[in-house]
Amino acid sequence: MVTLGSLKNEMESLKKAHGCGSYEYSDPSEKFTYCTTSHFREVKQKEKYGIYMISQHDTQEVLYIGKGGTIDSWGRFKKQDIPERLKAPKRGNIPADKWFRDLLQEKGPLLIEYVFLPRSKSPAFVEAVLLQAYLNEHHRLPYRNKSL
Repeated sequence: MVTLGSLKNEMESLKKAHGCGSYEYSDPSEKFTYCTTSHFREVKQKEKYGIYMISQHDTQEVLYIGKGGTIDSWGRFKKQDIPERLKAPKRGNIPADKWFRDLLQEKGPLLIEYVFLPRSKSPAFVEAVLLQAYLNEHHRLPYRNKSL
C-alpha cells in the first residue's frame, strides 16, 4: 500500500527535489495566454514537463491540479509541456483565456505553481498522487478537476 502525505507536504517535497516556480494571474483585462507566455519566456529550464496546481491566491484553495507532458511508449515526452498545456483549450473547446478569466472573476486572483519533473518521473503518475492526496484530505477532487 502506498502511503501519502498531505497535498501540501507532497507538493513541498516535489519542489525541494526539482525545479519549480509560480506566477500570478490577477488582471482580467490581460490575456492568460500572454501572461503565461511572458512568465515562461524568463524560465531557463529547457524541458518544461511536469505538474502544475492552480489555487485561489488569497485563501490558497486548490482549484485544479494538472500535468504537462505525456510519455510515449519510447519514454519520450510528447508535444505539450506545462506552458502549452496551460494555454490549451479546456474541456475540448473553451479557450484558455476565457476559462482562466471566468475562474479569476469567480474566485479572485489565481496562483499557478509548477514543478518540472525529470524523464524518470511520469507527470501522469505525479498528478494522480497529488489528486489522491487532495481526495484523501477533502473527500472530493479540486473544484475544476472532474475525474481521477
